[in-house]
Amino acid sequence: MRKLVRARVLHLLVLVAGLVALGWALLAPIAPIRCHDQVMRPGDVCSYASLDGSDNGKTQTYASRLATEKSARPVVAVVGALVAGFGGVLLWSATRSPRTHSVSDIGP
Repeated sequence: MRKLVRARVLHLLVLVAGLVALGWALLAPIAPIRCHDQVMRPGDVCSYASLDGSDNGKTQTYASRLATEKSARPVVAVVGALVAGFGGVLLWSATRSPRTHSVSDIGP
């Protein structure tokens, strides 16, 4: 009985995690775009630095960083919906299937 309750709680947690991810993707505001701890504005350009601190010549614009942020949201929404659906199916099947226990199933 304890394992059944634990399984249902875990299934519910999977469902909730998927719903949280879906909710974030649909409702959360876009965070300020940053470059080296500085907030970027439209027209700004950020240059990458290597691990040793030297400039390697690569740059990224505010618009490209914003586009990357926005393009991640549909992916998170789809993954969140799939995880929530999976958790829902697990929870539904755990509550629908009657479990019969034999004497050999009862542990110490």
